[in-house]
Amino acid sequence: MDAHHATLAELSKDFTAYAAAFLWIRTKEAEVKSLVLNRAQQYLHREIERQWAEIGKVRVIGLKGRQQGFSTYVEARFYWRVVHALASQAFILTHEQAATNNLFGMVDRFHRYLPDPIRPHTATANAKELFFDRLDSGYKVGTAGSRSVGRGSTIQFFHGSELGFWSNAAEHFAGVLQAVPASEGTEIILESTANGVGDVFHELWLDAERGRNEYRAIFVPWFWQPEYRAPAEGLVLDSEELELAKRFGLDREQLAWRRAKIGELRSSDLFRQEYPCTPEEAFLYSGRPVFERAWLLLAQRETFKPRGRRRLVGDKFEEAAEGDLRVWSEPKPNERYVIGADVAEGLVHGDYSCADVLLCPSGRQVAQWHGHIGPDRFADVLAALGRWYHTAFIGVERNNHGLTTLTRLRDGHYPQLYSQADLEYRGSADHETKRIGWLTTHKSKFKIIDQLAAELRDGDHGLACRESVDEMLSYVIHEDGSYGAQVNAFDDRVMARAIAGEMLYAQGYGRYRPRKPEPDDLTKSWKKAA
Repeated sequence: MDAHHATLAELSKDFTAYAAAFLWIRTKEAEVKSLVLNRAQQYLHREIERQWAEIGKVRVIGLKGRQQGFSTYVEARFYWRVVHALASQAFILTHEQAATNNLFGMVDRFHRYLPDPIRPHTATANAKELFFDRLDSGYKVGTAGSRSVGRGSTIQFFHGSELGFWSNAAEHFAGVLQAVPASEGTEIILESTANGVGDVFHELWLDAERGRNEYRAIFVPWFWQPEYRAPAEGLVLDSEELELAKRFGLDREQLAWRRAKIGELRSSDLFRQEYPCTPEEAFLYSGRPVFERAWLLLAQRETFKPRGRRRLVGDKFEEAAEGDLRVWSEPKPNERYVIGADVAEGLVHGDYSCADVLLCPSGRQVAQWHGHIGPDRFADVLAALGRWYHTAFIGVERNNHGLTTLTRLRDGHYPQLYSQADLEYRGSADHETKRIGWLTTHKSKFKIIDQLAAELRDGDHGLACRESVDEMLSYVIHEDGSYGAQVNAFDDRVMARAIAGEMLYAQGYGRYRPRKPEPDDLTKSWKKAA
């Protein structure tokens, strides 16, 4: 092999060198230059190659800002792959036709600018496909919308572009992935800017962050782009900008660019979605949020991983790596606890049942049970959980399936169950009527959710569970004025925590400080737990 062919052979194994030598792109300055990876692309490449070395294939989900070169990297990588492989197919699926045309134009440019001696012969070259007949390999593109797109073929390299904006995302995603074998050598790269919470992209991202799927979560912040700078003469930084400078090391030119872009977009929230500093910042919500986003971002920073997980075996919780009970703090001697429970039907693909355990009087979250379970069996979980936490005071939502849970708890003689006075007459002993369990009505939901919002505002929430805060991000005010989860999102953790907070009030703790007027009632109540 002569030196020339030896060099080509080496370049076929080194993507970054191959890209710089042979792949040409159109820059933001309307110039055509060779592809030299920027900082974001270099980071993406390192992470992908690290995963390739670890498991022999690529499964990546990327969250990024606008125009950071993510798609350029993927198209270049996949072109490099297919022109150096036999019988391989790359497929790109985008959210809209204009994006499809743009990405395929990028691939077509790679091909046209490739030197004649190494450019593979094409039998098909049109607006949707390049087919290299002598390699039996090809490159196709499609647009999410048609239910059949991507089906009926075998794909080795798949790029899902702007997944957060796909039409029929769940159906497309499930269908296309069936075409990608699980074998070594295959690559699936998903990427998107954020488009709210609760959609397929958001759920995949959260699962990747938590190690619940095979995807590696890769985030790229806006300030890695060297061109995102502006003159800063005379710029006086406000408190938020000073905090950003301190937290992320941003300089005045970057902050000047940020301020100008916010003015252009006319929305600081839209800027955070389009040009995020962190993944949490990227996932904004649609609808009118119940909880201020700034409060939730602070709360997210205070959450931490549980000390362990447990599963109910008999009437005891035993350690289990995949247990439904997560524990941040085990029961401590002489401590008192309350539990708030939100009950679901128990279907595998339906809503979840959830129970939050809070420490009195601080309101600190010490444990959370979350899973799919029948309402009657959930009563067994609550009874065991309550007894473990020193016969905790339990408030169960009695709406719908909650009645089944409450009946079983009552029939099992659990001693510390909440009975609710009619809120219309609370404080007037002559008119109070009590019923077992917590009844969620339009009025009572406002009360406990607004109470939780105040705790978040003042930093008194005591939340340890990251997923609880994530659900609060998608908890909105609907058009009819009601509170609830955004479409395709859940609110079981929100309700369990809100009900648990009300249980603290019911036991005499206002904003997690003992209420002085009722010491006798407190003593009587907790004697039952002894």
